[in-house]
Amino acid sequence: MSVLVGARIVTPGDWTDLDLDPATRHRSIASAVRRAVSSNPGLAGSSVRLISLLDDVARRAYDNGGFFCSSLVLSSDVGPLVANVLMQVCSVEGGVADGGRGSAESVCAGLAASVMCDPSWADADVSVVPLACVGPAVRVVVVAGGVCMQYLVPVPNLAPAPDSSEYVVLTFTSPSAPYAVEFVELFDSMAGSFALDYEFAPEPNG
Repeated sequence: MSVLVGARIVTPGDWTDLDLDPATRHRSIASAVRRAVSSNPGLAGSSVRLISLLDDVARRAYDNGGFFCSSLVLSSDVGPLVANVLMQVCSVEGGVADGGRGSAESVCAGLAASVMCDPSWADADVSVVPLACVGPAVRVVVVAGGVCMQYLVPVPNLAPAPDSSEYVVLTFTSPSAPYAVEFVELFDSMAGSFALDYEFAPEPNG
């Protein structure tokens, strides 16, 4: 039987993976900001604010069960350019209408319907799209004073049943409104690289 062992996404070379461990993340983030400042001297005056911002991003990622977080920090004509991607696993229960068990297509249809009925996502553009390495996913985009994009990707439970009871959430954000169109394109491209890793595990005896 196959067992899910991980998930991965390709980030551009100027992105930095954040350390989410509460014991080490501040030191790691401060070091990452220093590297960003050395490459982009225009960020020097914003280093303290950027460290505080990324500390908060890493803390919230950890508190929400995130297992991967990466950030972009650049200087631009309108100030620091910041973007983040967070990956986390969410569990679901109930029927397909609630985003629960079923085929990947059925799960996505249920998740999309749930999002569209949620008043907090009233301004979202919601669709079901194919991702090359994993199949169908729900794409949710809000552009308002920045960009918030989520991909909800069903995770097949390959053993012992083929039903899906979990999904990976990819959350992309940037508060940089002047570059919203460019970030939507970048986030879609990054999501297209998302893949799940499996390994073979022998059946238990008996």
